[in-house]
Amino acid sequence: MIGLLLGFVPSALSLVSGNTISVSGTAISGWTGVWTVTLACGLGGFLFGAIWALVFRALAIASER
Repeated sequence: MIGLLLGFVPSALSLVSGNTISVSGTAISGWTGVWTVTLACGLGGFLFGAIWALVFRALAIASER
């Protein structure tokens, strides 16, 4: 949820101020760019959380032994 919020707010504010969102040198205008950045940040946040969940699970299993 935080990743989605961190993606949506800055990109929506960028759209409102009249800027064009650029991803790898490709300009994505309008709400398509906002949702692209939101999806990318949300996916990144999900993967970050999933990796840390695996790390903490591995630590819990290791500490039981």
